[in-house]
Amino acid sequence: MPTLILNTRDFYMKSSWTGTQAADGIRYTTPTLATAYPSFAASQLPRGAAVTQALLRVRAAMGYTGGVLTVQGNTATEQDVTALVRPDSAGIYPDLTLAFAYRAYGGQGGAGAHLSTAHVTSAVIEVTFTTDSGGDAAQREAVWQACCRPDRRMQPFAVLRTPDGGEQALGPEAILSFRLDEGCGDGPLLGQAPAAALALRLANTAHEWYPGGSMRGSRALLGARIRLRMQVWTAAGPVNVPLGAFTVEEMLGDEQDGWLELRGFDSMATALEAPWTDTTVYPVTLSDLLGRIAAQTGLGVDGVLSCNRAAVIRRAPDWGADCTLRRALMQVCAAGGAFACVTRTGLLGIRPARGSAAEPLTLAPALYMRLRHDERRFDFNRVTARPAGAGDPVSAAVDGALPALPQNTLYLRGNALLAGDSAQAGTLLDGLKTAFTGASWQALRLTWRGDPQRTIGERLLLTDTDGHTLRSLVCADTLVWDRGFRMEAVCRVQFSLLTSAENDV
Repeated sequence: MPTLILNTRDFYMKSSWTGTQAADGIRYTTPTLATAYPSFAASQLPRGAAVTQALLRVRAAMGYTGGVLTVQGNTATEQDVTALVRPDSAGIYPDLTLAFAYRAYGGQGGAGAHLSTAHVTSAVIEVTFTTDSGGDAAQREAVWQACCRPDRRMQPFAVLRTPDGGEQALGPEAILSFRLDEGCGDGPLLGQAPAAALALRLANTAHEWYPGGSMRGSRALLGARIRLRMQVWTAAGPVNVPLGAFTVEEMLGDEQDGWLELRGFDSMATALEAPWTDTTVYPVTLSDLLGRIAAQTGLGVDGVLSCNRAAVIRRAPDWGADCTLRRALMQVCAAGGAFACVTRTGLLGIRPARGSAAEPLTLAPALYMRLRHDERRFDFNRVTARPAGAGDPVSAAVDGALPALPQNTLYLRGNALLAGDSAQAGTLLDGLKTAFTGASWQALRLTWRGDPQRTIGERLLLTDTDGHTLRSLVCADTLVWDRGFRMEAVCRVQFSLLTSAENDV
């Protein structure tokens, strides 16, 4: 069942009172009631979704006097707010605003003005939902069937939003080709947070995309946002499949080429490159720490950590100098058996690094064009953390008698959550060992007809032309449109420590 995690930034509430000297002692006023109304981006729920549960969890540190903190008039720090997450008549969920209130315990401090501050360090709503009558699943299957047909029909469309707020729709007549790269082609997904990269070529034979041209005018293109989609014709009609949003960072094309190529990245390379400011009050759970990082990105979270969600991080990790949100996110995901990506709809996706629990992508010879045979396999047995500096590595193994090799061991180097506290590291590694027990995938490089719905992290079940069955994991993929559509999937397995850097994640 899909899960969306809604965060808000930490905030403060201040309750004040006054003490006045009187003949019979100090008289105190009633502490003021401090209020705050944080908003949660429930609008990121899919249209028509049916919410099964929305659970609010709040963590707060009270001022020196203590006091009473309420949410919607309730003092519980964990509340079911399902009834408050309601769609409108069109099936669209509006953002949710909750009422927080804090009143200090007064009657102390002596004469003068007094202040007690409540710091709400974390407020997270975990929403689980389904789709009405399985419509999304039916549409997904319809697109898949359409993509498998020999006479399939699909076309690219995009919207270009320039920094001045202007928008330009782009269709197949303007889009000559595109290449969209996702994932990690050089190792496992555990602890990764790859940015997706787009190269989009636009027809420019009349220099319409140069300054002053008919399509561009005086507008700037650097810093523009491109929202890309593929339209696939199914038996029930056309379906739009989102492929993500990208910020233009580079342009390429000579005058005689007849095209202009726009290159850019998704929000993983923009929103998550901001500094990570850790104001967390420890101890916290690993899931709470993920929520704190996500709150600073401004993105809603789609998915949960694969393991160790309730593991307690006892003290502030040594994140190192100039730690970014992305770097901190990678370390949390590594400890939680996951990887991160920005989903095609703009959420912060948290996905299991051993592969999706959904049905695997199943391909027969008729659906692929090229398969590079590679008999190297990864069969999980051990996870090893190598702390920075001269510290000894810590491991957890399914079979401790087997030697640690790149083809059976996941290595985590320099992870701040796995350093300085051996008990904490042991707990996290044991959780990772359990989550990856039985994980196995075969190296391959595959070019196939493609389905634009497919993404990294999917398990792959392929039957080759000799009838052999290959089980693998899509660690990287490339979507290509060039007068036709295809996809390329990669799973790499290293055997040599010299070339793999020990599969460091």
